Amino acid sequence: MHWLIVGASVFMLGSLALAWLSTGVRILRVSSLKTRFPAHDNLVKAHIDYLLMALLLMAYYLVAKSLEMVYPGWVITTMLIGGAMNPFTFIIVAMHKPEDFRPGKVFKTITMLSFTITTLGFAAAAILVAF
Repeated sequence: MHWLIVGASVFMLGSLALAWLSTGVRILRVSSLKTRFPAHDNLVKAHIDYLLMALLLMAYYLVAKSLEMVYPGWVITTMLIGGAMNPFTFIIVAMHKPEDFRPGKVFKTITMLSFTITTLGFAAAAILVAF
């Protein structure tokens, strides 16, 4: 179960890195970054999403610890994979001009898989905690 805290720490570091990247694009106006991330508003979305995922993982870890319970491995795995994949899709979108971005079947499939995995993991954890 310690992987929840490890994942939360990694997501927190990723969120901080994205905050600085967003600052470089939006405030410092680094031209190479602006070129690489034309839809830079999505970097802020990724930053917030990684931060939320980190906080959720920390919360579920602390709740389980206080209740002296252990989540099944598949719940932890889906929470970590989904928590990493969901925000990452915003980074992919940020790398394309909004008018040019046409998500293909692969992107849509990965996105839906990510949403499904995240939903399963966090819903299962919530049910296990509640009951």
